[in-house]
Amino acid sequence: MDRRRTTKYMKKVFLFPAFAFIPLAMVCCTTMAERGTEPLGSPPVITHSFASKELSHGDLWKIYVEAHDPDGDMRHFVCVLKQVGYGYYPSEYVIINKRHRGKMKGYLTFNSATGGGLGLTEWTQLELKVYIRDRGRKTSNEVVFPLVLSRGSKETPPPPPFDISGLERLGAISIMLKDERKGVR
Repeated sequence: MDRRRTTKYMKKVFLFPAFAFIPLAMVCCTTMAERGTEPLGSPPVITHSFASKELSHGDLWKIYVEAHDPDGDMRHFVCVLKQVGYGYYPSEYVIINKRHRGKMKGYLTFNSATGGGLGLTEWTQLELKVYIRDRGRKTSNEVVFPLVLSRGSKETPPPPPFDISGLERLGAISIMLKDERKGVR
């Protein structure tokens, strides 16, 4: 008799919290459904951008960007590089400094000598896509920069609003180029 009583008591003790949790879960799910999947806040906006279309092998490529975010929560640049003859490289994330998370004007750098960059054939074509992602995972407009690597080419000077001195370096894109002839770095 004592054993039946204990079992009955145990059922009440363990089943009550389980049934009490169901209404709580239903309320939480309802509020999540009412909120929707759309993140709160505004996405970042790239207002101006520029990068030279030709560069000599081994030179430093500057990608100029001016952007703002009304929420001030820009977190990182997402950079996607495509090389003709090789394909896409894994995306590179460049963290944005805290003081630039609301508004920024400056440049990203890419060293064309990294990896197999110096061994690339003449007229190697690259394409860089850049956009900004913020804390709420909202993304800015995407900007695309074509580039041809050719020995003896000079980088084009930037137009306004980037033609002023004292622009800050916003970060470095550290993708290692591959020589499409060898398939190795």
